[in-house]
This record gives sequence, structure tokens and C-alpha cells, in this order.
Amino acid sequence: MKTKLFFSVWSVVLVGIVALPFVAQAASFTDVAENTVNYNAVEYLKAKGVVSGYPDGSFQPEKTINRAEALKIILLASGLNGDSTQTIDFPDVHPEDWFYNYVRRGVEKSIVRGYDDGTFKPANNINLAESLKIILLSFALDLPDSVQNDPYPDVPKTIWYANYAEYARAKQIVWSQDNGDLSAGRDIKRGEFAQIIYRLMYIKEKNLDVFPLSTDWPTYTHPNEHYSVKYPFSWQKLEASIHTVFWKQDTGNFQVNFARVFPNAATVVISIDPNNDRLAFQDFVDQHNPSTSSVTQTMTLNDYPFAVISHPDNPNIVDYFFELPNKTILIAYAEVGNGPNRPQLQEEIRNVIGSVRYNENAPGGVTDKDSLLAKVREYILVQGQGQVALDLIDDELIIETDTIGIGTGPVDYYYSAKNDVTLKFERTSATLLALSNGKNTAF
Repeated sequence: MKTKLFFSVWSVVLVGIVALPFVAQAASFTDVAENTVNYNAVEYLKAKGVVSGYPDGSFQPEKTINRAEALKIILLASGLNGDSTQTIDFPDVHPEDWFYNYVRRGVEKSIVRGYDDGTFKPANNINLAESLKIILLSFALDLPDSVQNDPYPDVPKTIWYANYAEYARAKQIVWSQDNGDLSAGRDIKRGEFAQIIYRLMYIKEKNLDVFPLSTDWPTYTHPNEHYSVKYPFSWQKLEASIHTVFWKQDTGNFQVNFARVFPNAATVVISIDPNNDRLAFQDFVDQHNPSTSSVTQTMTLNDYPFAVISHPDNPNIVDYFFELPNKTILIAYAEVGNGPNRPQLQEEIRNVIGSVRYNENAPGGVTDKDSLLAKVREYILVQGQGQVALDLIDDELIIETDTIGIGTGPVDYYYSAKNDVTLKFERTSATLLALSNGKNTAF
């Protein structure tokens, strides 16, 4: 028989995971556009006086950060900046250097020290492990002396930075790579460095236990079905007939289609059932549960009747149901792979589901084809805004992917049958490169 229980599983503990994002009036940097992964972090730090960018107006989020730059940002963010009388004797740090006082202050506060050869090497790149150590030390956080389990598949519990990695993982201030590894030895980029600082400051300011992942995610609003939902920047949004698919592609295992879940992949497929028979919510959920071994949990989430069906015989799939205020039923089917990235993907799915909201005034979309395509063309070659353009099209499907791309990353070709156009989308930078009439990839 079908079982109804009230207990927590990974997919159920959802209340309170969505926070309001920091809202800036306009983009402060020419290369960090709205609706891009680093926008809120960089704008937040800019408003706090922590970052200022380059003279040309850029922030350069993809550029690696060196020890001197990282130290300045950390001291400003943690409130430890100020004049210092600390004596230093690094042959590569001089009083006339812009970073001289920052180095003195960092040494004084035991945040940084020199190398065994007596140098400081201010121009050296800093890696993720080193970044976590000096950031967490500067914020004077209560860190564990040791950890019981390996924080990540490639971070053994005995390595020198394991406690920093464990704290960062638990607080959701860093996120693993697509294969589940932390890759802590890699040089950190300015955008990722800003993200870590921002998330720590945000947690402290909002008095939170962890950083809520969906805070900065883009929001998809369905043009007709009265709901909105957030989804991670690294996921794709696809339209499949009456369904909306949110897909984390397992590129490491060469996945090319969302129809089958690969080890490090996940999907959330959302549909609206009109509930024409106006069944009571619990009756509707029971009717749509074909398994006799499943477990149902019902509650209220975001002020809507909500149910979760988990499947002990297949723990990789979970079904979610919302009764929206217009009495339609939003159904979300989620599935996750068994790879090492599973814990991260489960948490992302949890946040996707927790972000579902009813949209009383669904915009209905742009019905005039010429007006719609004119709006889409406004986003061509606007870096980071390609997903916004794709969201204007409600029937786009990938017809081909050029995995080599144009040197910056894979290029996806989306076709809209309704509008008879193909959109060329550069995935890494989320940029719409071109739009062509008809169904083709030769442009």
C-alpha cells in the first residue's frame, strides 16, 4: 500500500531556503552584466567599498587573482584594514608599493606570511585552498580543529586545508566542480574569490546559518501558467511541449540529452495540470502516485499545499506537487545521478523546488512574432544576457551542439518551430551570438 509519513528526507526540508537578493541600480562594471553568475556578489562588494575594479571600468571576473590583490580585498571585507606599524623585511615588498601597508597589516594579524626564502611574492597567483585559509582566518570564524570525513572526494580529511574546506562546504560558500571535486589546488579567479567573500559577508549580515543558494539565481516566469521558479546558472532551461525542463548536463561523461540521467546530471521537469475535476489536493496526489512502495509527505510550502513523494526502490527520483491559488497543480519530477556530485545536485534541486512561486499576473508572452524576435535581437552579442533572450522563446529545443565552439566554449543551436528561427548560443559566457531564419546551423 502507499504510505503517508511525516519525516525529513533530502528533498523535503525546504522552508526558508530562498532569500531576497541584493538589488543594485545598474551594473557597476562593463563586464559583469545583470543576470550573470557574479553580478550580485560584485555589486554587493562594490557597494561595501571592498572592490573597485580596473580603470577601464571592468572587473575581469575570469582573471586570476594574485596574493597582493587578494589580501587587500580580504582586509577591506573583514574590517581589518588600517594603518600598521608592523615591521616587515620582504625584499619584494617596498614602501612605495600600493600593497605595502596591506602586507604589513596582514602579517600583523597573522593572516599571511612569507615564503621560506624570505620573499612575499605579491604577484603570485593564489589557489583556492590558500584563499579559503586566509579568508576564514581574517573573519575569525569558529573552525573545526579536525574533520571526521573527507569533505570532498579529492580532499582527504587529513590534508592541511580539510577544516577550511569542510567549513566552506557546510556554509555553502564554495561549490564543487561538476565531477564532485573541489580542485583546491587550482588558481582562483576574481569572480569566484568575490563570491566567497560576498557569501561570508551575506551570512553574517543576514544572521544565517548557511548561504541560500538560490539568492542570486535567474528567475524563469512561465508566460502562461502562473508560476515562476529559480534555477542555477550552470543548469539549462529547455521547453519540451507543455513541459519546462531544467537540466544539469553531465559534460564530463559526454551527456548530450536530458532524457536519461547520467552520473553527475540532474533534471527537474515542471508541468501544470489544470485539475479539471477539482480533486482535493490529497486525492490528486494519491491519484498521481502509481507506486505501492512510495512514501508521501504533505505540508505547506510558500503558503501553498505541498506534497513530496519519495521512492525507496529508486531514491534517485522524487515527485513534488504544489496546489497553486488558481487550483491548478504544479508537478515537478526530479531525478539525480549517482555520481560524486550527487550531494551538490540534491541541494540544488532542493533550492529549485523551494523557489516555486505563484504568479497571479502571468504576462502571457509576446504574441506578435515580429515584436518578439525584435526583442530577442536586442540581446545579440550582449555578454551574459543570452539566457534572457532564450527565456523569451517558449518552444526552443537544442538541435545541435558544437562542443569545440568558437574558442571560448561550446555553442548550442536552439530552434523555435513556432517562430521558425534558430538561435546560436555560446554556453560558457551565456551570450546569444546570432539569430537565423529557418532551421539551420550554418551561420
